[in-house]
Amino acid sequence: MKANLKNIFGLAALGMTLVTTTVPTWAGKVSPNNVIIVETPYFRTAGGNMVTARYSADPNQSIGCKTYTGAVSLTTCFATDSAGKTLTCVTAENKFLDMVEAMTDSSYIHFETESGSGTGICKDIYLYNGSDQLQ
Repeated sequence: MKANLKNIFGLAALGMTLVTTTVPTWAGKVSPNNVIIVETPYFRTAGGNMVTARYSADPNQSIGCKTYTGAVSLTTCFATDSAGKTLTCVTAENKFLDMVEAMTDSSYIHFETESGSGTGICKDIYLYNGSDQLQ
């Protein structure tokens, strides 16, 4: 009986340790959608998920944003779709810095720039971090 009671207490202590141990958590939106780039006469936009791009079957897909804070603060977003089409935008607006720095590897990113070619000015950056579609 004593040995049985020791085992029960030992297993209970182990269970409580496992339950109370903190595990890091990340939120994002992992969806099966590939990186897409859309061009119209009025705007150019790109959207996609970093995890989906990383594990895509083709070697082209990528999407992300980065920040630089120095004498001037800059935010740059970039995307490449499965066909190799690219879109990049840059902005010096500080309103995007905190948002982009909060991205995780599971973030869904969508950004928009004016129509034209080459690198444009970021008009809007949308970032989604939520656990509703993590796979």
